[in-house]
Amino acid sequence: MMSFLKPNLWKIIFTMILFYGSSALWRMYVISRISDTFPRGFPFQYYLGWGPCPPGEICFEFNWLYLVLDVLIWYVVSAWSVGWIQKK
Repeated sequence: MMSFLKPNLWKIIFTMILFYGSSALWRMYVISRISDTFPRGFPFQYYLGWGPCPPGEICFEFNWLYLVLDVLIWYVVSAWSVGWIQKK
């Protein structure tokens, strides 16, 4: 049942395309609404920066758990998609 999760080159490439594409689209949408917030990651924002940043302050947040969850979600989506396309 879980054999569709077995990694191959197409699943990994499609995962990176989905991961980068969804993050870029989400970033463009947020920047168009809020001008000084710069997120990365979708559906979880693993990185959030804001500005302008005064000298000596930390003006970003990063979360490894959200990054791993983002990649896992997009891998499952790409594995299912590639498996579905190969069956057709």
